[in-house]
Amino acid sequence: MNWFTFLPLAIMLTLSVALARMPPRLHPSWSARLLATTGAMTAVAAFGTGFFVAVNYAATLAPSAAAHVPEWALFGDDRPVPDAVGIAAAVLPAAGLVAAGRTAARRAAGLRAARAGAREPLDTGVPIAVAVPGRNGGVLVSRGLLRELTPAELRVVFQHEASHLRHRHHRYLAAGDLAAAALPPLRPLAARLRLATERWADEDAAEATGDRAVVARTLAKVALAQPRATGPVNAFAESGVVERVEALLGTPPAKNAVAGPLLFTGNGVVSVSLTAATLQLDHVVLSVLLSLPAFW
Repeated sequence: MNWFTFLPLAIMLTLSVALARMPPRLHPSWSARLLATTGAMTAVAAFGTGFFVAVNYAATLAPSAAAHVPEWALFGDDRPVPDAVGIAAAVLPAAGLVAAGRTAARRAAGLRAARAGAREPLDTGVPIAVAVPGRNGGVLVSRGLLRELTPAELRVVFQHEASHLRHRHHRYLAAGDLAAAALPPLRPLAARLRLATERWADEDAAEATGDRAVVARTLAKVALAQPRATGPVNAFAESGVVERVEALLGTPPAKNAVAGPLLFTGNGVVSVSLTAATLQLDHVVLSVLLSLPAFW
């Protein structure tokens, strides 16, 4: 084997960490798309690399069985895979799959519970509003929210939650949560993705109501009275409240009608290409290196 096999994954991980720490100055809608795509492709690259190395490690242990493995799944050279690398390639992706499965099960249970309670207001004095996706979903609110907020503030909350449902933000969150569960270095990116979806809904609410100050005040009011908890669905005030309020009190972000699609498309092409190269890069590099003497 050669270490070029891990290059696509290394590049994707570096890109994910960079986007989590230094998010691009885009409208939250484009930021969310960019983060979700990058996180998902990084997780796919990690599993692809692990599978590729594990298959070749198995071929190292049982050379006679390698004849039955497709050529594309084998390295471009005959050097054996070290035990430490091969065992890690088999164990870590398996552990990631188990963690992702548990996260998916928790998300499904949380969604079922939220849908079961979405038929009537929650009997609590804590102001709570949650977007519940699905056929039997909607906006789940508490009696405390209906009692404590003014009509203008309630409109803000419902516009915010309607944005989550309209844009299917739960799918973005699922992509981020599953990728972070399978690959822990992606947790900061998943947190940034959650914040981006909240900012997206904030901006939609501000545009619908025409008053950014009211949206900021409503967000702060609900956040101060609501216990902090995150889950598989979007709650009105669950993450990055200070940053969200500051953004709402500032200048509205540009729509990025040109820059957003271009950057998203470019990132998608790069991410998909690197992920696809996970199984082929070492063959390509070896072919190029072997051709150099003939070229000169």
